[in-house]
This record gives sequence, structure tokens and C-alpha cells, in this order.
Amino acid sequence: MRFLNIIAAAVLVLSVAVALDAQDAGWIRDWEEAQRQRPRVVASVARIAPASEPGTPLVVHGRVVQADGKTPVPDLVVFAYQTDNQGVYNTRGESGWRLRGYARTDKEGRFEFHTIRPASYPSSRIPAHIHLTVDGPRLPRRWAPELRFADDPFVSASEKRESTALGAFGPVRPVTVRERTQHVDFNIRIADDGRF
Repeated sequence: MRFLNIIAAAVLVLSVAVALDAQDAGWIRDWEEAQRQRPRVVASVARIAPASEPGTPLVVHGRVVQADGKTPVPDLVVFAYQTDNQGVYNTRGESGWRLRGYARTDKEGRFEFHTIRPASYPSSRIPAHIHLTVDGPRLPRRWAPELRFADDPFVSASEKRESTALGAFGPVRPVTVRERTQHVDFNIRIADDGRF
């Protein structure tokens, strides 16, 4: 009986690993396709959602810095994607992300995205978020933490505490409203070990 339990556990672990590998392979395929569709000219101010997209207007003010937390990293492409105001990535049943954008960091490491406030996935308690990756001439693709919103009811108190402890580099960001548009500041620090 113990042998059968070990076999069953091994099959379960293998099944989960295969599912995760398939999910990762799908994400990489979608990311690579999005990069092939990247515009030739990428500015420091860009759009994720078109101006006609339904939802609450949002501006993400970002900055990428070195591990010291101060030195700006210019000329990186920041790729961002998100759900729409219904929590869906692609309403057409296709793979990939309908709402996506590309911005290039300026000499101060700054970038800005104009978009809408994303929603949580349908029928979930996962906080709304924006995914970001960066890459550049001297930096292979890196993932930034998911940008989350401090006023989201699905962000836990512990997530808020952990983010607050990271200061300006915490992934849960306060939201301010100016002229009916929400604004968040999101800083990305590149760590020495190659992870954000």
C-alpha cells in the first residue's frame, strides 16, 4: 500500500510539473509573439489600453533603477499587459493579451503608461494587477513584480505590510485621483542576482 501511495504522489507531482511547464511554454510563446509585434519606435510615454477602452482611466508613472535604488537605467523596453475592466485578457478567444503596451525608459529611467484600471479575474479574489517585463541591449528579459493597487479589496493586509516594508519599490501602490484619472507610481529596482 505504501508503494502505491508513493507512485500516486509521484504521478501527481509529475502532472503538476507538466501543467506548469505547458503554462510557462504558453506564456513564453505569447510574450515572444507580443515582442515580434512591438512597434519599431517605442517612446517613454505609451498606451496599454486604447483611449476608447471602457473603464476608469489610469496612468502608471514608472522608473527603472539599478540595484542601488538610485542609478537610472535608460533605454530599456518595458512591456506591460493587463485585463480589461471585466477581468479578461482577451475577449476574442485568442491567446495573448489584448491590452498591452511598450514604453522605453528615458535617460532618467522613467516611463509612463496610459490605460484603464484592470479588474480581477472573473469569479476570483485575485487582486487586479498589471504585469510588466523589461529587457534591453544589456539586460535579458526580466519580470517585475505585479503592480497591485492599495485600495483593492482583494489585497491582503500582509501583502500591504510587505509592500510598505519595501518602500518605493513595494508592488502594492497607493492610488491618487486627479481630474477623474487614477495615478500610481511604480518603481522597479534591478537586483544584483538578476531578479527584480
